[in-house]
Amino acid sequence: MNIIREQKTINSALWAAAGDAIGWISELTDENGLKRRIGDSYLLKPVSWNRKIGGYSGVTVSLPAGTYSDDTQLRLAVSRAIRDNGEFDIESFAKIELPVWLSYALGAGRATKWAASHLMRKDITWFSNFYKSDGTEYINAGGNGTAMRIQPHVWSCKNLSQKAYTVSVVKDSLVTHGHLIAVCGAILHADALQYALINDRPSNVSELENIIDGLAKIPDIINSIYELKNFWLPNWEIISNKNIVDEVNSIIIETKNFLAKAVTASNNVSDPESKYKVAISALECDKESRRGAATNTALASSLLCHFFKDTTPYEAVIACVNTLGTDTDSIASMAGAIFGCYNDMPKWDIQDSKYIIDESIRLNKISEGKATTNFNYPNINKWNAPQTQSDSLAKNSHGEHYVLGLGKAHVLQSEAWTTKMHSWQWLKLVFGQTILIKSKIGDIKTINAPDLSNIEPMQQTEPPTLSFETQLHNTVLQGSFDYDIGENNRLDLDEITNLLIKEGFNEQKIGHYLIELADKKGLESCIGFAAIIGKAFIARKKKH
Repeated sequence: MNIIREQKTINSALWAAAGDAIGWISELTDENGLKRRIGDSYLLKPVSWNRKIGGYSGVTVSLPAGTYSDDTQLRLAVSRAIRDNGEFDIESFAKIELPVWLSYALGAGRATKWAASHLMRKDITWFSNFYKSDGTEYINAGGNGTAMRIQPHVWSCKNLSQKAYTVSVVKDSLVTHGHLIAVCGAILHADALQYALINDRPSNVSELENIIDGLAKIPDIINSIYELKNFWLPNWEIISNKNIVDEVNSIIIETKNFLAKAVTASNNVSDPESKYKVAISALECDKESRRGAATNTALASSLLCHFFKDTTPYEAVIACVNTLGTDTDSIASMAGAIFGCYNDMPKWDIQDSKYIIDESIRLNKISEGKATTNFNYPNINKWNAPQTQSDSLAKNSHGEHYVLGLGKAHVLQSEAWTTKMHSWQWLKLVFGQTILIKSKIGDIKTINAPDLSNIEPMQQTEPPTLSFETQLHNTVLQGSFDYDIGENNRLDLDEITNLLIKEGFNEQKIGHYLIELADKKGLESCIGFAAIIGKAFIARKKKH
């Protein structure tokens, strides 16, 4: 086992949570607001504080020192959705994790909340989540709600030097955010984290410029993913009235210009804290128009690490979270992930640190191809998402608490914060995460709940799980149909649909592949498969 990489991953995850925990306290507030929250105008460490949750009609709760926000919550959700073979279970993340997360979300952004709400619908897939509601629209969502959660893809990556995580990062981003600034920011931060993991230091300015130039690969990545190429991209280009290559190139130019402005401004001052503050102003991270933009946030977190490379992470994070009027938790959390790659773990007491460490060890094992556990999600084809934020908590016939999709939980304390209709209470899930969950007063439904604890570790001798395409290839080789599959003896989804169209829509073969897709890849792929076959059939019928 690579102990050095494992420890880097642990420290990176803990510092990411630590930056979130202290940064959330000062997020998007001024000096007077900070005084109301903590009774002081300057933060030196995570402290207990009060926060109103649940919107206008919600409650004010007391949060213990070290409580993290949606940044770490979603990072852990992404982590659970990464399988032991390294694949990202995008369907479980989109259709189970995100809708359930709404019941315990703390400090969440509008775009991610609307995206998660939209995914409750059975007719919405991870690649068709084009929501538009209450002034928030998918194609205009370019915030850092994606970049702040993608670190597990890097930590678990088997081929780190080749950046094999990029496909998962792009898919993860497009579930909730449809503006390419969000995707570019997520890849920018992922590549900065990858650099730190490999080189034991943060990227310098010229290396950041190279990382930004690398964003030009995003259109090719999108076109390499079947669902995005065939369904997401045509819709996105029609609704946005943009060309994807032109849009990414425009973002690259804009991001490099922001970087140049920040560096020029920082060259006029000497100490790290002053450099960071003038850079923040140049990046416009203190202005409403760019405060939460993913590319600007990714640049801010990387420059924070660069400016403070000769100091401790504590000094850098404290400088960050006291730069008021900025998105302090996301910047500090993303910078924390980078700092942890070449620093000791934080000494601050952080919520769920043991669970964060356990998940970090699991992700590192995945990166090394070692046997490990998977999170055991409900069957996606039988899953019904809770339809409101207060429907996720249930009980079994013995009165034991369950969080739908996540499993058994127990109440941590008798204290609860209530309104006439709802209650918020701390629970601890069986796998170690604590959540402040919203539920209906006196109306917690009873279910016949299975034990959703993690499955047993795989044995070393067990072969790795085959991808859907490989399993499909094996089925063909076993003689299900006598196909000419070419010299590479492989069929991907493009080849399947092209073959069925070419051969005149053979009903038996269409049915065979529909069942294979349902069994191996879930409902969303069935919908996509049926859509492309149906569209092709109608087009050819009109011609004749």
